[in-house]
Amino acid sequence: FTIADLLIAPALEMHREEIDIIGYYGSYAQGQATPRSDLDIFYIPAEGKHPPVGRTVLIEGLLFDFWAIPWATMEGFASGNIRGWSFAPAIVAHATILYARSADHVARFTALKQHVHALQQPAARAQMIERALQAFTHVLAHVGNLRLAVAGDDLADARHTGWMVILSVWECLALANQRFVDRGWSNLIEQIPRLPARPANLEQAMIVISTSNDPAAIARAAEQLAITTRQTLRQVQQSLHAEQTAHACFDNSYPEIKDGLRKVLSACERQQPVSASVAAWSIQVEISRMFNALQYSADNPTFNIYSEFASAYRQLGFADLMQVDPSDLALLAERTRLVDQQLRQWLQAHSIELCEFATRAEFARSTPE
Repeated sequence: FTIADLLIAPALEMHREEIDIIGYYGSYAQGQATPRSDLDIFYIPAEGKHPPVGRTVLIEGLLFDFWAIPWATMEGFASGNIRGWSFAPAIVAHATILYARSADHVARFTALKQHVHALQQPAARAQMIERALQAFTHVLAHVGNLRLAVAGDDLADARHTGWMVILSVWECLALANQRFVDRGWSNLIEQIPRLPARPANLEQAMIVISTSNDPAAIARAAEQLAITTRQTLRQVQQSLHAEQTAHACFDNSYPEIKDGLRKVLSACERQQPVSASVAAWSIQVEISRMFNALQYSADNPTFNIYSEFASAYRQLGFADLMQVDPSDLALLAERTRLVDQQLRQWLQAHSIELCEFATRAEFARSTPE
């Protein structure tokens, strides 16, 4: 902290009115520093100001960072929207303030700490799980890149992409568990117990990916980790139950659904199998998701495969349009009419208005005075 004073004192002497907060984070802020720990110091410039006081130096072999973090970036760290939830919130949550330009600035920074805390509470659970499901797309992208690395037989590519798989998996699990990492990447394995919901093979996969000299072995471990991570996320997703009523899900829905079914029939009549296929897929997914909402609140378009949100649709015996051979447009049209009939019966059985009128006069009579 003697060195910290040498960095901070001249910054305040020359730019005091341009700096709102100075603080530090990391191992010193958490009381875990060793004689070889670096010291991470930050300053938050006043809005619209850019005081040129940041420095990064090595002194007697130790790193001293004194870097600017604007308020907008610090807010992104608190939410995990910048640099991810796995690591960034620790910068805010564990920060210790060394200087504040005013009590208002202290209050503003304290509010960011409270935001980090709020995202770890039960009230934020559904939101954080939804973010975890969204983040899983990055796992799949890195697994795809890892296959390219194996095809090129490049160990460095495989190692790099393997670590990207690990970090993206950690982001998913950190969000799903509402826990962030308190220490750096080199200490990930010892922080695995911080994740109650996690794949059983997480540690072993990390060891293989980070130490194997066989690109194919790295890829196998990463792919298996992606599979087990998805299983973990699916279990967490299924724990979210927030059933909705039939009226909440289906009120005023039939006209839109009817129009979607009409598009399937129209494509069948025009003998356009591709148009018929996409129209059938679109409307069946829409109806299935509405029925799924009667049981679960969680349904993520980029995470869930069809069967995971189609159970209610299938249990009710609705005709499956997507399993019809696209070349058999007559059968697809027949199934589409059957879906319409089945849905009308279900809606009427649940006292849900079809919002359908045979004539303009009939509609006019239904309009309130």
